[in-house]
Amino acid sequence: MKTRLAVAVVSGALIAGGTLIGAPAYAIPDSAADAPSGRNPSAVIDESATGLDAVDPTPTPSDPTPTPTDPTPTPTDPTPTPTSTDPGPDTTKPTGTFALDYTSVWTGQQIKVIQEYWEYNDPGDARDNLKRVVSWGDGTSTELSSTTYTATKSYTRAGSFKVTVTITDPAGNTSAIPARTVAVTVPAGKASLSRKSVYQGAYFNINIGKVPAGATMYKIDWSDGWDSSYWSTTKSLSGRILYRWRWDTALRQYVKVSDARLSGVRTLRIAWGNDKGYGTWQTIGSINVLKDKWKPTLTIKKPSSTNRASSWKTITGTVGDKGSGVRHLGVTAFRITKSGKAYCLTPARKWKRYYSDADVDKYCYATGVKVKIKNGKWSLKLPAGLGKNQYFAVDAWVYDYANYFRETYRTAEITRS
Repeated sequence: MKTRLAVAVVSGALIAGGTLIGAPAYAIPDSAADAPSGRNPSAVIDESATGLDAVDPTPTPSDPTPTPTDPTPTPTDPTPTPTSTDPGPDTTKPTGTFALDYTSVWTGQQIKVIQEYWEYNDPGDARDNLKRVVSWGDGTSTELSSTTYTATKSYTRAGSFKVTVTITDPAGNTSAIPARTVAVTVPAGKASLSRKSVYQGAYFNINIGKVPAGATMYKIDWSDGWDSSYWSTTKSLSGRILYRWRWDTALRQYVKVSDARLSGVRTLRIAWGNDKGYGTWQTIGSINVLKDKWKPTLTIKKPSSTNRASSWKTITGTVGDKGSGVRHLGVTAFRITKSGKAYCLTPARKWKRYYSDADVDKYCYATGVKVKIKNGKWSLKLPAGLGKNQYFAVDAWVYDYANYFRETYRTAEITRS
C-alpha cells in the first residue's frame, strides 16, 4: 500500500511535530476506491502542490531566552498611612466632688475633707496623674497624694472659711470644685481661780462660772505637766501644783524628783469639748506658786511620870508648818506585855496583836490614827490595855502639802499603873 502522507487541512496553524491546533485532520485515500462516496477523488492533493510549499512543516523555534525583568522589586513606604485625624490638644477639665464631716466647729476642733477614689475623674488621664490640692480658706493648703483621700484641719481663729479642692491634669487643665463653707467660733465659757498665790503643793479651787452652749465636757491643764477631763456638770475643782514628773529611761517609768518642784507664776488653761472633740486651750488665769522652804514641825509631849500607865492615858503634842501647811498627821502606839505579846493601835483606836512588821504596816501604819489639830496642838486618848510591867512606845509622823516629812517618837517602860 502506498504510504499516506498525513496532511492537514489547515484552518488554523501548523506547529512542530505536525500537530494541528484549531481544526481536525482527514486522511487522504490512495485510490478512488478508497474514497468515500460523495467525495471527489480529484481532491487529493499532491505533496508537491504549490499550496504546500507555502507552509513550512518545520516550526520556527521561538527564542528560548526569556526577556529578563528587573529582579529588584519597587520598594513601598513601610509606614502605614494613618487613618485617623489628630485629636488636638487636651482641653477637657477634670471633674469631681468632695465632702466635709463638719461645717460648724470651735477653734481647735478638726474638720475633715473626704474625697474618695471614685469621686474625681478626667476623661483623658489616669486618676493617679491628677494633682489635687485642698485650700482651707485661711491662706493654707494641703496637697493630696494619689493614695490619700482625706485631710484634716484645725482653725486657730474664728471666722467663715471657704474650703475648695482644685484638680489639675498633666495638660494644665484645672477644675475648682465648688466650695464648702465652715463656720468657726470660740466657745464662750467662764472659769476662774479661787487664789492668786499658793505655796508649793497647797490646794486651790477652779470654779466653773459658765458652760458654753453645746459643751458636754472640759479638761484642765494644771501647768505641772498634767491635764485631766471632767463632765460639764462639775462646777468646782480642787487642785494643787506640787512638782514635775520625770521619765526615767533606765527604769522605764515615771519617778518623782524632789528638786523639780514647780515655783513661780503658772498659767492654768481650760478646753471645752463636745462630740466633735476638744476645742483650743483658753486661759483661766495665773497663780503664783511660792517656794516652800520649811519642813513641818512635830512634838510629843513628855508626861511628868513616864513610868506610870496613867500618864499615857492621853497623849498630846504639837504640829505646825510655816509654808504650805500640814497635809497629814498620823499617830500610833505600841505595847508589849511581860509575856511577849505585842499590840499596836489601829486607826479605829483598838489594840491589834501583831506578829511581824508586815502586820504593823497593814493594820497600824497604813494611815495611823486620825487626830484633831486645834491651834497647832493635837491629842490622842488611848483605849484600855496599857498597864504595869509593859514596854510602851508612841510614834507620830506628819506631811505638809509640799510633800515634806517629819517623824518623832517616845518610849517608856511602864512599871506602875
